[in-house]
Amino acid sequence: MLTIAAVAAHKQITLEKIAVDITCQVEKRPVISTHFNIEIDLGSGLTRREETILLNVARSCEVGKMLKGGMGYEYTLIT
Repeated sequence: MLTIAAVAAHKQITLEKIAVDITCQVEKRPVISTHFNIEIDLGSGLTRREETILLNVARSCEVGKMLKGGMGYEYTLIT
């Protein structure tokens, strides 16, 4: 949401509304996988070009990049 708002401000795109709803579905078989469904509501009044710009910004968000692909975890207990 912050990325979309920042780009909209930079490109002087007036947003009537900005709301993001994220649902998460975890599959445990055959291997654990997680799927995020992200719904973005920017209200009305945007041109198709403005909608496309902001959707592409959301798709290229740094947080999304971190969550794509394989992930690994390392736990260390400090005593």
